[in-house]
Amino acid sequence: MPHRTRPGSLTIGALSRATGIHVGTLRTWERRYEFPASVRKPSGHRLYSVDEIPHLLRVKDALVLGHQPAQVLKLSSREIESLLALPSAITPIPITPPTLTAAPSAPTGPTAEPRRPATTAADPVTDLMRSVLSFDRAGLDRGLRAEWASLGPIRFLEDCAGPFIDGFGRGWRAGTLQVRHEHFATALLADLLRELRRPYDDRATGPGVAMATFPGDRHEIGLLMASLICAVRGWRVLYVGVDTPIDQIAALAREVPLSAVALSVSPTVPRSYAIALALDLRGELPEGIAIWLGGRGAPGSSPGVVQFAGAGDLDRHLAAIAAGRDATAATSAGSSSA
Repeated sequence: MPHRTRPGSLTIGALSRATGIHVGTLRTWERRYEFPASVRKPSGHRLYSVDEIPHLLRVKDALVLGHQPAQVLKLSSREIESLLALPSAITPIPITPPTLTAAPSAPTGPTAEPRRPATTAADPVTDLMRSVLSFDRAGLDRGLRAEWASLGPIRFLEDCAGPFIDGFGRGWRAGTLQVRHEHFATALLADLLRELRRPYDDRATGPGVAMATFPGDRHEIGLLMASLICAVRGWRVLYVGVDTPIDQIAALAREVPLSAVALSVSPTVPRSYAIALALDLRGELPEGIAIWLGGRGAPGSSPGVVQFAGAGDLDRHLAAIAAGRDATAATSAGSSSA
């Protein structure tokens, strides 16, 4: 049987967000296989341990290779790792919702996000940095996923991912962190942000937005964070990536329907350079396509460009756009029925 860990503070919905496994699937597994194990609050609600997350992710990997839940859920984490290491004679099969990978509905706004419990044993960013210093990949991954599950998308970016990245600057100045630490941590965070965005991408039906950085800017984390916010809000993200020439962004806008082009600007980009590139892009894009700039290197005011101070600022702008669109649709419907 799988290992049994001390109960933690995740609801079943939070555990689902952290692992990408549908709530209904988790309930079925617990009923049939007694895993993941839960404890009951006096209210009757189930709570799950954060420590179950790595085991569930291994289970999911094994199922992708074609193994059956009845087999895999009886194994320990070490046994599943051995199973994953074996050459598979089974052709990998896609896992489609709602069997496993269906994610919970995207939140409709900041008020829809779960709140952190009032008491927290330790500063999560400090714990994440300890994992970075010891190159503990499993611990870092588990810690980030737990914060995502606890906070929800926007607060995860504002209260965890953002401060976590900012901590590298302090670590550099203090001499406690070096290049190897930053590369290790940002690579893992980048992979996680892509994974977290995928369920939202799969069901996005909103306007199109291209995501890129200016030529010469190869810093990706801010761009990935902004992409996640857009996807959560239902926008169809076309991720172009870092170091993208202006003429290629403009060509893309002529080839696919876009409502906006969003660029993350790192502090390494000179202000005058960012302003010049923004003006060049504005001149090449159709007037109806908005340009959004964000990040520590965003140059301030620039003609024809909307700038954002952070994740929450971008989320509020997208919410306002959605509200305006909904109001317009409601008005049109009312006029048609009159």
